[in-house]
Amino acid sequence: MARDIDDVRELIRRCAEGDAVARRRFQDEFGADIYNFPVRLYGLPVERAADFYVYVFDGDRVFTRIRTFEGRNGIQFRTFLAYYVLKALFLEWQRMHRELETVSLATPVGDEGGRVLEDVLADPAAVDPAAAPAELEAGPAAALWSGLDPAERLDLKLLSLLECDLTPADVRLLAETSGRTIVETVATVEEVQASLRGKDASVSRLRDELDSTWGWILVRRRELQEARERIRLLGPDVDSPARRKLDEQCQALEAVIAKRMRQRGRILDRIRGCKVTTPYKDIARLLGAPVGTVCSRIFRLRQRLEALAPGGVGRDEAGR
Repeated sequence: MARDIDDVRELIRRCAEGDAVARRRFQDEFGADIYNFPVRLYGLPVERAADFYVYVFDGDRVFTRIRTFEGRNGIQFRTFLAYYVLKALFLEWQRMHRELETVSLATPVGDEGGRVLEDVLADPAAVDPAAAPAELEAGPAAALWSGLDPAERLDLKLLSLLECDLTPADVRLLAETSGRTIVETVATVEEVQASLRGKDASVSRLRDELDSTWGWILVRRRELQEARERIRLLGPDVDSPARRKLDEQCQALEAVIAKRMRQRGRILDRIRGCKVTTPYKDIARLLGAPVGTVCSRIFRLRQRLEALAPGGVGRDEAGR
């Protein structure tokens, strides 16, 4: 046990110093614990677990916090990580009330036309130097794509599997990585895509419901404004039957508007929780890898994209 504690403390020390190999080992060993923590303890939607994962590692937050681990009183590192580090980081993350993208598909890839990474992925010709028009061969889109290795390109396509069709080469690489046959790989991809299409349809229905609710609120707000104007025109006679009736109407309208605003808030929360990007658990299934390994891969890919994107700050995969 003492040797295990010493090994963990040595790993922590190397991570804090920015050792890329140590950080990769930490993500591989504890990535699943971090990814599942807010889902298991706080009931966070699994679609947002990736956001929390990114927050934990962004700016070396987790490596700064775990440096205090000493293993005293027999406490296990996983217990320390969960209840002393991740709990504090989760509460801090919640207080900030900000949405963090796992991998930003809105990464700009050029100065003109507002093109983003999502546009590039949806247009294979734009990212394949061999098939691209001459004006794009040396452009930022081609440069960004060519800066990634085949495994990174596959990971990026898997994140946007609803919009991106895998090439035969992608399918072969995915089959090789997962240990499945080509037929099994294609079938698994189709199952995940079908699930994403269902989620996309659900988001469309929620947006229709949101529009309907907001339209209803606007109508009632106009009615409330008209009632208040009629009250103003009645003048100082506060005890007249007409005034009392209008006061009751205003109170009723205010109550139903407040109720519909709460309904609108719930719909917005559901929409925010329905990301159409592929969940990490489905990417893990496609790759035949643990969720923790996928978290580690995607986090490093995010850092690579930040470094390669125009105007990005060059950083190594350890985020130093």
